[in-house]
Amino acid sequence: MSRFERQLPIFGEEGQQRIMEAKVGIAGCGGLGVNVITALAEAGVCRYIVCDNDVPDVTNLNRQYIYSAGDPRPKSVISAEWILALNPAADVEAVSEPVTSENGDMFAGCDVIVDCLDSFEARMALNDHSQRLGIPLVHAGVSGFSGQLYVSVPGRTPCLRCVLGTARDPEGPVPSVGAAVGAIAGMEALETLRIVSGLGSACEGVLTTVDLSTMRTERVKIERDSSCSCSEPRS
Repeated sequence: MSRFERQLPIFGEEGQQRIMEAKVGIAGCGGLGVNVITALAEAGVCRYIVCDNDVPDVTNLNRQYIYSAGDPRPKSVISAEWILALNPAADVEAVSEPVTSENGDMFAGCDVIVDCLDSFEARMALNDHSQRLGIPLVHAGVSGFSGQLYVSVPGRTPCLRCVLGTARDPEGPVPSVGAAVGAIAGMEALETLRIVSGLGSACEGVLTTVDLSTMRTERVKIERDSSCSCSEPRS
């Protein structure tokens, strides 16, 4: 525990042990993903599923600091190597395919799933897998100086569909600066650690939006959409 002695006053020995035993699913190894896996590995998380089929591109490098342009390997494979460099005792499964409506079973057995995706369609598929598997989902998104966080717990809170509704992906590249992505990813990682340690999430059922240009934060309790399948009683 000496490596984590500065965390023990926060999580306690039991909470730290839970962190070290937790299995975390990471969907997306882009700007949010690389920051989240770094924070989780440094905090002691040892078991991962990391999913991404993209390969590094030069436009990624202002915020995705574990990659180099021209590396032909999938980001999931490079991310797995990065986690193992931070914690050689980690157990990491790299999945080099996109999140679809068909492949959510890769996250079965996880204690939490972390949404680091940049596609609305993939996020909705991930949400549906979270609901079907009964696994909490930690969501974050960032564009320019604007970020948001939400935690969905199946059977207890509205799901991510209730939050995003019929939102669609923006046209063209999303504006992005590494410091802003890192700030939101740090919050996302912290919510993940709060969940797996037993402290509980501050964003459960509450959409938190952050304007990093003014440092203004707003929190809104989300109500279930009566037409959403998450409103149906769970068997």
